[in-house]
Amino acid sequence: MTEKINKLLKDSAAARWTALILLASAMFFAYMFVDILSPLQAMLQETHGWDPTAYGTYQGSETFLNVFVFFLIFAGIILDKIGVRYTALLSGALMVIGAYIKYFAVSSAFSGCAADEFLKGFWNFFPFYEGMPSSAKMAALGFMIFGCGVEMAGITVSKGIVKWFKGKEMALAMGLEMAIARIGVAAAVLVSPAIANMGGVSDASRSVMFCVILLLVGFISFCVYFFMDKKLDAQTGEAEEKDEPFKIKDIGKILSSGGFWLVALLCVLYYSAIFPFQKYAVNMLQCNLTFTPPAEGSFWAGNTVTIIQYCIMLVVAATAFAFNFTSKH
Repeated sequence: MTEKINKLLKDSAAARWTALILLASAMFFAYMFVDILSPLQAMLQETHGWDPTAYGTYQGSETFLNVFVFFLIFAGIILDKIGVRYTALLSGALMVIGAYIKYFAVSSAFSGCAADEFLKGFWNFFPFYEGMPSSAKMAALGFMIFGCGVEMAGITVSKGIVKWFKGKEMALAMGLEMAIARIGVAAAVLVSPAIANMGGVSDASRSVMFCVILLLVGFISFCVYFFMDKKLDAQTGEAEEKDEPFKIKDIGKILSSGGFWLVALLCVLYYSAIFPFQKYAVNMLQCNLTFTPPAEGSFWAGNTVTIIQYCIMLVVAATAFAFNFTSKH
């Protein structure tokens, strides 16, 4: 009796962990870009005329299309239809395009260009307002496109991990991916001011361009993953996009689930506290607690304040984790 054993690519520990590294690194760069301008609010107000209202409108634009145009729902449908690898490429491309638009908006090339003049008197409606700097409008448009890509990438990466780690170390892989991605937020706050102030000249666009380059690296990571995933499907002989076909009635089933609404409410409450904290805490600690703009080289202008910020965030995260753990046991 002859026993035939077919070893799949994901059965190799090296292969599946390589796939995880590719996916997690792309999300690390994406999360880094999300908050790359968070430590530079004061600089943007000084160099680009972004008052707190303009800055807040720009920051909120990331999720505008996902929420008000329901793009995130469409992203899930797209993922079900075309599969992980094609959706990864699409999300990576959207992130790079949106990121470059935002870089253009805060760069010196934008000032006085045709787009600048056009936006000064146009699009003075929700989510923008009359008098909003045109550079902030353009940056917000880029951030909207990037936001579509990053949220699409988030659900794509989760499905990719399930595909490669099912029956293996799936929980560990998901935890590591999320941890690596969240480190990107800390990295952005730590390195962004240093890059923006290189050479003694303040220029926020340098920090944005730095992250645009990293996002291109992340897109290459998705490309490499594309071929790994394609090889895995060739081994299994499965057509990924036909595994879970989307049906309109599925939306009704999800919306009628009490468990779905409970989880959604918990997510809304949690992220409504964490995300605004990340985007506004640095400037709050620099200005509100000292009541005067921080002097160059002072405690509030240095990296120490960033470390304190993330210590507070760790306490908040640990408290949330403890609550979640006790609720399960």
